[in-house]
Amino acid sequence: MVVHGVEYRFCCASSVVEGHDGLALECWRGNDGLLFEIFRNDETLRFEVTLFVQDVPLELLEYAVPIARERLGDFVPYP
Repeated sequence: MVVHGVEYRFCCASSVVEGHDGLALECWRGNDGLLFEIFRNDETLRFEVTLFVQDVPLELLEYAVPIARERLGDFVPYP
């Protein structure tokens, strides 16, 4: 996706560490690093957004939320 002339890419990743069990949709800006993640937390049964930089364009978050809900799927409750 391109916002204001800057290209962003998305990828899915899993995470299993204490208090952080689930899947994430990560957003990267070129080679600059990780901007934010939308995380499906299977322990709390909530979606969570973590920003790793300041000033993330709102258009980018609005674009990413429905994609995260679709790609990350249903919660898998922690036993």
